[in-house]
Amino acid sequence: MLPKIILAQDEYVVSQSKFLQKSNTSYFGFNQMGKVGVLYNTLEVNENERIDNKYAFASLPFQNRNFSLGFDINFFDLKNTGLRIGLSRFVYVYKVQLDSQVFFLPSVYVGLGSQNIDVSSMVFSDQLNRNSGFINSNSVDPVSENLGVINYLDIGASFLVHSDSFLLGLSLKQINKPNVSFNDEDTFQKEIKIGFQAGYEFDINPFGRSYLPRYSYLYTFLNTMKEGNSIYAQMEQKFNLGEFNLGFSEQASMIDSFGLNNIGVNIGLNLENFYFNLGYNFPMRSIGKVYAPSIFELAVIFDFSIYQRNNRGLYKSLQIDNYY
Repeated sequence: MLPKIILAQDEYVVSQSKFLQKSNTSYFGFNQMGKVGVLYNTLEVNENERIDNKYAFASLPFQNRNFSLGFDINFFDLKNTGLRIGLSRFVYVYKVQLDSQVFFLPSVYVGLGSQNIDVSSMVFSDQLNRNSGFINSNSVDPVSENLGVINYLDIGASFLVHSDSFLLGLSLKQINKPNVSFNDEDTFQKEIKIGFQAGYEFDINPFGRSYLPRYSYLYTFLNTMKEGNSIYAQMEQKFNLGEFNLGFSEQASMIDSFGLNNIGVNIGLNLENFYFNLGYNFPMRSIGKVYAPSIFELAVIFDFSIYQRNNRGLYKSLQIDNYY
């Protein structure tokens, strides 16, 4: 179960459309907006295992020079196993205007990753006294001496094409296949992650009907990720109803077999330059038998735009107004 958990963790976010930069770093340059944000979620894998995820990001646009910089930091804690995984990324995004309504955002990133195992939380076979049933406090297993902290370099690239109505993305992560083995004599390389993203936004109140807010949109979004023989896909439908939004998501995976893992719901609220989000994923299969965790999620994003407070309800997911 543990390798699958490590493989899947980064893609398990309820509101992926709001944190698309986790999968596609070109999103740091989306509409050249300066933002900071934090996200916390907890994944309940089974009765004895929980994963805590802490994530923070910042984006800084340089509009006169047609590029943006991004930075994010991600930490995972697997409580009972004593494993901590961290990754910090530095991102460069360039803006190319294809026509008056379509923009192309290529990006590259360099990441510094680390993995740390708390050996004191683990029990090795030589610590078990089979006669008495007691566990000895010390181990002479040579493997225990190799466990500790490893650091590695993670390099990737992404591409994003979008207008104010559609979005298409391609991402390549871990293209240098970093070695994350705790044993110097063995090699365990991460495989290249290939991702594809697509989105389209509909105006669901084009005639200004009174039963909906003046600015009402439906944003449909798909994010898929392939690593080795494993595939993850999340579909998301988000209703942007003025300052308020309501989203639904469905997540499927194929590790040993293909199946629907989770159905999620999230609610969001825009208050001038702040965005608040609350989400929860309901597992569709038995927790512990397959990787289908329940997820509770909280997020806050702050937008530095001086015009954001004047939106008066126009909070579309796909915008290009800030490029000009």
